[in-house]
Amino acid sequence: MATRDPAQKATADLDRLTSAFTQAKEELESARAPLHEAIVRHLKARSAPPGKIAEHTPYDRNHVGRIAKAAGVPPLRGPDAGPAPVYDDKTEAKALAELDRLTAEYEQADEGVEEARKPLQVAIVKYYADRTLTPGVITQHSPYDRNHVGRIVKAAGAPSIRG
Repeated sequence: MATRDPAQKATADLDRLTSAFTQAKEELESARAPLHEAIVRHLKARSAPPGKIAEHTPYDRNHVGRIAKAAGVPPLRGPDAGPAPVYDDKTEAKALAELDRLTAEYEQADEGVEEARKPLQVAIVKYYADRTLTPGVITQHSPYDRNHVGRIVKAAGAPSIRG
C-alpha cells in the first residue's frame, strides 16, 4: 500500500475541514433565512412591537430596523407612518414563541460554524508553521484568501514565512 506524502495528507485534511466548514455555513444561512422572513412577517403584520421582536432574536433593535427597511416594512413613526398599531397579547405571544424557536435554530447553526472553524484554523496554522504547505496552497484548499490565512497564522503566533 502506497503512502501519501505529507503535503497530500495535509491538502486532503484541509479539503475535508473546508467541506465541513462550508456545510456549516450553508446550514447557518438556511437557519437565517426563515428567521429573517419571520421577523419581516411579524413586523408587517404588527404582531409585536419591534423592540420585543428584537429581544427574541439574536439582533438588536437597530438591526431589526435595517431588516424591516430592506424588506419595505412601513415605519411606525414619521411622515410615512400609518395609524399606531394595537397589539394583541395572544398574537404577540405566538409571534415571539416562533421567533424564539427560529432564534434557537439559528444560534445552534452558528455554534456549528464555530465548531467547524476551529479545527480548520488549527490545521491551517499547523501546516503553515511546519511548512508542510505554502500559503498559496493553503489558500487553494481553504475558504480563506491569502491575507486572511496570514491573519489566522499571525493571531496564533506562528512565525511568518518569507520568500
